Amino acid sequence: MKEYWDQAQRLRRRIDRKIHEIRVLRQRAEGMNGSGINDMPRTVSPDRSKMEGTVFRIMALEQEIQETQREYDALLADMEARIKAVDDADCCDLLSKRYLEFKSWNMIAADFGYSVQHIYRLRDKAVQKLRADESS
Repeated sequence: MKEYWDQAQRLRRRIDRKIHEIRVLRQRAEGMNGSGINDMPRTVSPDRSKMEGTVFRIMALEQEIQETQREYDALLADMEARIKAVDDADCCDLLSKRYLEFKSWNMIAADFGYSVQHIYRLRDKAVQKLRADESS
């Protein structure tokens, strides 16, 4: 489970970084074309090569996001299938909340109405069931 969690977190961070980079590039591009709303004089001839380079970089980042998103979606789909194979409804619910919805243990405990320590015990049981189902 730790490997899955780490991989999912890495993919989510990678997607977020690329989205942030696109935002920054778009802000820079808006400044390049002089279309900002202000009373400052506009540049007569903006640097087209810089603008084109920025646009191509944005397009490349969007493609990378799509590829990373597909990898992330496949990872989640695999985990979802594995979780659904567990025969205990409470275990499925707990595993889904943690590993598909990425809720914190405190949030899961509140959802279930249990203490965090009890949720940890249920998690151990759920992970054992998940592993048992994988080996069958």
